[in-house]
Amino acid sequence: MSHRYPVIPLNGPSGLGGNQFEAEVKKHHGENPHFQYKDKNGAPIGPFAMISYTPELFGPMMAHGDAILNQSGVSLRSRELAILAVVAVYEIPFVRYAHTAIALKAGLSETQIALAVKGEMPDGLIESERVTYAAALELAKGRGPLDEEVWKLAEAGLGKEGIARVAQVVGLYLYVGTFMRLGDVPAPTEDS
Repeated sequence: MSHRYPVIPLNGPSGLGGNQFEAEVKKHHGENPHFQYKDKNGAPIGPFAMISYTPELFGPMMAHGDAILNQSGVSLRSRELAILAVVAVYEIPFVRYAHTAIALKAGLSETQIALAVKGEMPDGLIESERVTYAAALELAKGRGPLDEEVWKLAEAGLGKEGIARVAQVVGLYLYVGTFMRLGDVPAPTEDS
């Protein structure tokens, strides 16, 4: 839990109701998210705890994230590689924790994930996944326009629409990472 933004109990002063919270998380991540998103008392943790401080933005943010993460044209593996590329640049412990579990579910190996979060190209990827990871890493690292060589490789490998879709995933996690960094939000521990 964040020492900067302590958990606000559901149905408490935040105005975020337990039913709304559960429905949004399950809509976004499925019935079994494969990561801990609430504490032992059922209160939201991680990004969900941060969002509870602005409850009027909870639904819209979850809808925005849902649209980006479930868009057509980006496979689950490619999506997770793009997120892991952001984690490689902006160490975000909760995102690393949650998306390691999701990436394993998507079929990436522990070795591939470990390389990706270090900013190194994982072995054993298909070409579109390699292009996705390389472009996502450069988007997360850079300032100013994307390097022309990276752009040409991404456009050739994914097309204009494909790389725009990958950029949406990167942008979402730069956004999530910003408030996770603000809150100094750790990954959950066994006793949380």
